[in-house]
Amino acid sequence: MKTMKMTIMALLTVSTFAILSCDGGTDQPATPINADQFEKLYENKENDGKRFSLTGYPYLNSDVTVRNDMKIAVSLHSEPLGKGDYIGSLDLPYKENKNGMYIPDKFTAADLQVFDNEGNSLGVNDKVTISFKMNLDTRRAPRTGIKKLEKDANGNPKMVEQKPAYYGDGPSRIKIEKAK
Repeated sequence: MKTMKMTIMALLTVSTFAILSCDGGTDQPATPINADQFEKLYENKENDGKRFSLTGYPYLNSDVTVRNDMKIAVSLHSEPLGKGDYIGSLDLPYKENKNGMYIPDKFTAADLQVFDNEGNSLGVNDKVTISFKMNLDTRRAPRTGIKKLEKDANGNPKMVEQKPAYYGDGPSRIKIEKAK
C-alpha cells in the first residue's frame, strides 16, 4: 500500500511539472512581433497559449488613477518619451517589484518606472522587451460586428468593421527584460 501511494505521488509530481512546462510559462521562448501583428493577435485562435514579445520604450501618455490591486496600460513606442511609432499597449501590475511598474502619486511621463524580471528599475529612456502568453477563449465563436475609427487615405475618420476576434484575457504571464 505504501509503495502504491509513493508511486501515485511520483506520477502526480511528474504530471504537474509536465503541465507547467507546457503552459506558456515565462521561460518559454517568445516570438518577436511588430505593432501590426500585435493588433491582430485576437483574430487567430492558433495564438492561444503561445508566447510573443514586443520591444520598445515604455510610456504613460495620460494621467491615471492608481490603486495597489490594479493593472495599468503602459504603451511601447519606437523612441523614448512616447515619440516615434506606437507599438502596442500592455497591462502591467502596479507596484510590482518584478515584471511590473510604479509611478508616484504626482507624476510626469518621465517618472514611470518599469521593473524587469530580476527587479531592476528601468525608465522611459530604457528600451525593453516585454514577453507574454496570449490567452484566448477558443471554445466560443469569435466576436463579430466590432467597429473602430480609422483614417481613410485622405486622413478623414471613418468607421471600419474589424475582423472577427476571439474573447479572452489576452496577454498574461508577462516577463520584462532590458532589450539587447
